[in-house]
Amino acid sequence: MKVSVVKCNSYKGRELREALEKSLENLGFSFKKNMKVLIKPNILSPHPPETAITTNPLVIEELCKILKKYNADIYIGESSSYETKKGFEVSGIGKLEKYAKIINFETQDKQLFKFKGIKEVPLPKIIFEMDLIINVAKLKTHLFTGATLCVKNLYGCIPGMAKSYYHKVLPSLEGFSKFLLELHEKIKPGLNIIDGVVGLEGMGPGLSGKPIKSNLIIAGNNAIAADIIGSEIMGFKPDSIYTNRFSGMQRDEIEVVGQRYSLNFKKPPMSLFFKSPIFNSLEKLFPKSKIVFDYDKCKKCHLCEKKCPVQAIKLGPFPKCNYQECIRCVCCIEVCPQKAIVLKEHWTKTYARAIVRKVFKS
Repeated sequence: MKVSVVKCNSYKGRELREALEKSLENLGFSFKKNMKVLIKPNILSPHPPETAITTNPLVIEELCKILKKYNADIYIGESSSYETKKGFEVSGIGKLEKYAKIINFETQDKQLFKFKGIKEVPLPKIIFEMDLIINVAKLKTHLFTGATLCVKNLYGCIPGMAKSYYHKVLPSLEGFSKFLLELHEKIKPGLNIIDGVVGLEGMGPGLSGKPIKSNLIIAGNNAIAADIIGSEIMGFKPDSIYTNRFSGMQRDEIEVVGQRYSLNFKKPPMSLFFKSPIFNSLEKLFPKSKIVFDYDKCKKCHLCEKKCPVQAIKLGPFPKCNYQECIRCVCCIEVCPQKAIVLKEHWTKTYARAIVRKVFKS
């Protein structure tokens, strides 16, 4: 199984197009003529390209230009955390109407699927009418899942508030990650591209993260393989990302074609899991992390309250969190437009992790 890693220093048209074409060449991937193609970008919420929160529109544009050479009928589809229409506009992806039909998954007819332990999961019918799904993710960290790459990007195929619901019914990282893998199996993207020209490190995936120039494009026919290599490049041990771990795919099954990269992204505390099963069990003994609000930054916009899947946040007039109800899904942090919410880890856990990392030299 191949994953391509190509150096790309900027979003300038020619360099970017050559990087994408080289990626396809490395994979031995070729487009057929007259295909119906859906591109799934990462548009978390309404943010401009320079924040590195969304897939850069220039990546999508150059991909569309390549597809047009094969007379492809192109669609670009997404459902954001909130205000998907505005997300398309602010991200710049909505301006690509000259190449593709822009699809808000929330307005599309749905098809219901049964997942393990869940009776009905709605997915847009149009996804299953395509000849090819191209999954164009962003190289980002994530407070809950550690990294958000190709497999996690498919969560945006679930329309609207249904995304919050599945955080509620699947509050554990293990359960949620297995759900993402099952979603991946339903959608089956045939080509996966990670925009890593500029990535996002630290407290991603939203405004609390920091852009980092990483100068690469990662691509793979298989989303899990691309994620394993992507997370490894970011400086994670691949099996610390639970979608990688539970997929069953091994690192030695993957051949990397192209550049060799080793970056050291700053990682959120939630992603620095103990590597030993013993410590994974002991971790449950530590006090849980808490959602903390910066009232000087808060504009009382109510987004955190609206997006909390378990209604643990109430405004009165500033937001307060019921920690007994909170499931630490970090949806509130993702959507806060003021960077007024952080996840604060108890000092005992931070201290214990530092000791474990020193001992195991991880």
